[in-house]
Amino acid sequence: MREYFRYFKWMYLLLAAVAALLGFLCLGHWGISKMLHYERTNQSCVTKERVFDYGDVLTDQEENKLRKLIAKREAQTGCDIVLITLQESLQEYARQIEPGVGYDEFVRVYAEQFYEENQFGYDRPNGDGIVLVDNWYREEDGHIYTWLCTTGRVKEKYSDQAVDHILDNVYRYVERDPYLAYKTYVNDFYHDMLGIQIFHLYVPGSVPWIMGLLSAVLFAVCNGRSKKGAKTTTALTYTGGAQPVFRVKQDRFLRKSVVTRKIQSNNGSSGGRSGGGGGGSHGGGGHSR
Repeated sequence: MREYFRYFKWMYLLLAAVAALLGFLCLGHWGISKMLHYERTNQSCVTKERVFDYGDVLTDQEENKLRKLIAKREAQTGCDIVLITLQESLQEYARQIEPGVGYDEFVRVYAEQFYEENQFGYDRPNGDGIVLVDNWYREEDGHIYTWLCTTGRVKEKYSDQAVDHILDNVYRYVERDPYLAYKTYVNDFYHDMLGIQIFHLYVPGSVPWIMGLLSAVLFAVCNGRSKKGAKTTTALTYTGGAQPVFRVKQDRFLRKSVVTRKIQSNNGSSGGRSGGGGGGSHGGGGHSR
């Protein structure tokens, strides 16, 4: 066991250092969150409501829990946090505002209009804030659409990867537990906006392969000159010094038989689809299920 640890101790030390760093960052994250409290300066917002469960997917108790959580996170982030659920087609509504808009952007049009009409924004009308619109209605193209709309400081903060990450987390739970999905949306947003995003990492799929390759190279470099693999026996080791005798065996080729058959095959193909995003003074992105 000691020999094993001696060869891999650098890996254990690295893991210990990473764990200590993460613990320090989490402690700092907790301390900063306790000190933050933004004062709201937008007095023009036409509503104090933040949870609009028009789709009726939440219980009254769940709505109240989300309202309390959102109020807390808004003061900590200095941003309005809005949640909207729907259970209706947005085709007619969206195409009255933007003729020809695609199915995947009906929710975008709705989110941007809802935000502007209610003058959301923690600092000013149409200012810093975010709204998640989750429409449970299956549109004519067979999909259910969700949109995350970012405005003001949030738009500048959120990259495309960050938008996808938060929507992926919502979709992880939304079908079996909508409350958990929307709670995740609020808390993920809070973590993303706090500090300089050193607490939220996006790891590309190639990173594990690169780390594995680097580990192999480091192991080879550290153990390349080891004597553990040195040659300790020869052909004379177990013969008392006499020359060994080897029996000679031969394989002779006699004949061959070749059979050919024609095999019929069918070729098929498959394709995918992609959607677009919003513009103007808003940012964000959408998912479908």
